[in-house]
Amino acid sequence: MIPEWSEAIGAVRWARPEVVWLLLGLPLLFVWRWREQSRRQQRLGQVTLTPLAVQARNRWRRWLAAEAVLWGLLLLALAGPRWGRSEESAVAVGRDLILVLDLSRSMQAEDMADPQHRTRWQSARRAALDLLETVEHRGGHRLGIVLFAARPVLLAPLTTDYEFLRTLLLEVDGEYPPVEVRPGPSDMVSGTRIGRALAAAVQAHDRRYPGYQDILLLSDGDDPGEDEEWREGIAAARTAGVPVHTVGLGDPNSPATLVLGEDFVQTRLNESVLRTIAEETGGYYLPAQRQIPQVGDFFRQYLEPLPSRLAADENLPVLQERYRGFVLAALLLCCLFWLRSR
Repeated sequence: MIPEWSEAIGAVRWARPEVVWLLLGLPLLFVWRWREQSRRQQRLGQVTLTPLAVQARNRWRRWLAAEAVLWGLLLLALAGPRWGRSEESAVAVGRDLILVLDLSRSMQAEDMADPQHRTRWQSARRAALDLLETVEHRGGHRLGIVLFAARPVLLAPLTTDYEFLRTLLLEVDGEYPPVEVRPGPSDMVSGTRIGRALAAAVQAHDRRYPGYQDILLLSDGDDPGEDEEWREGIAAARTAGVPVHTVGLGDPNSPATLVLGEDFVQTRLNESVLRTIAEETGGYYLPAQRQIPQVGDFFRQYLEPLPSRLAADENLPVLQERYRGFVLAALLLCCLFWLRSR
């Protein structure tokens, strides 16, 4: 029974949650009124109460409790309680952002400062989850996810289903990336194809809303092919008018060593590639280096204030407004007060 009640209470959302805190002041108010009544009686001295006086005192106590309930109902109605699905729907208004996560082998390097997120891909995933929490707080923004190594794969199209996105991100494992991103027979040049990933991110955007779109690339920029394939991604983004914001992960000074089969490979953060991608597409470069990127703060400060699309065909579920029930109950109590005063 208790878990059911806790789940029911947890499902309630408030339009003005700060009003709920005012309920804590109600007991103090009525304790003060109770004491004032007691003081008035003490000033009268020892008075023998008749049965009618005892009934009046008990009646006053009951009406004091009823008045407390009345104010509680009014405050709850003002707070705007919502639960359950409504037949109405709201339009998702915000920006569109495609997350591009690098799962190439160099992202397995353990050169990050956070002991719980030692590898680069773990820090990238933690940053993506932080961004998701920030976006979810405001709502309306659509997010999509592209994973890549030698090849890109669209993990999630643009959506406002943040719980679905969170589930997908928690399942991402850089040590065992999806088969779709691993090198194929024709991918012998490099296992890191940033250009393909950016082109896939551009394709994942909704062409109906140009000017309200962004791409966020989380990578170490380390492409062993050294053929500047990433410039193809710059060209695709510039043609579509989509800025690419890049986040650099890893140590740019001391290379980390990876064991790939019988080979030892060194890798370090290549900031020049990521900075060039951001500059040539009109985006920002975030040099996180060995720290977990604070992309949630970045989104809140730099992207969220930008113009938002005014309409989308993706409807958001709306919770049912429940304040009317509290107002009705308060009105009934008011009617009882009125009848009492006659």
